[in-house]
Amino acid sequence: MSTSPASSVRRYTIRPVFRRALKALPALLLAGLVACSSSPPPSAELQRVPDPGLAPGDVVRLKIWREPETSGTYAVDDRGIVSLPLLGDREVAGMEPPVLRDRLLEDYREYFRTPSIEVTILRRVNVLGAVNAPGLYPVDATISLSEVLGLAGGITPDGDPGDIRLWRGGGVVEDDLDRAMLVGDVGIRSGDRIVVGEKGWFERNPGALIGTLIASAAAIGVALIR
Repeated sequence: MSTSPASSVRRYTIRPVFRRALKALPALLLAGLVACSSSPPPSAELQRVPDPGLAPGDVVRLKIWREPETSGTYAVDDRGIVSLPLLGDREVAGMEPPVLRDRLLEDYREYFRTPSIEVTILRRVNVLGAVNAPGLYPVDATISLSEVLGLAGGITPDGDPGDIRLWRGGGVVEDDLDRAMLVGDVGIRSGDRIVVGEKGWFERNPGALIGTLIASAAAIGVALIR
């Protein structure tokens, strides 16, 4: 008995459940790309951290109008003492910057009739991770974290702006820093480390993500067709 040509052709069908899964694949691809490209939203509320006052490693920047010989930057040593022109050694550990300025203004009046004094406290911090020029930088409490990162050459293309952490000692103090926050609001101290993390591998290689998903989808489709 002869067999018709039509009956000798094998029929390939896709099971309904897998057909629905394949139809949903483009939406899943798009959702994955959006998730990879988005960064966590910044914190809605910025709570100011109390200033711990001066500590070893801090730097006192002193500017006295028309007195360039007296003006300069002076480091606080490991005893919490800073040596200033004309005044000598002063214990400043734990002293808040406004209090220090008022005291220096009063003390320098003994040497200058109408002193105009500007006192700025600088914290020395390490900026590390995915930045162009990692290193140790003196930072003013009135500048933003974005400006601090600018001192380190900015974030690299592989850096993740949503992954900025503050390290102190061997642990993380803050793990979701907003670049708009001020150094003083964060409570950064000398010796702290600001570390910028890297984007995930798929975020750094979006083309590879698409290729991998398409190849996987094709492989699954071929395996399920029969």
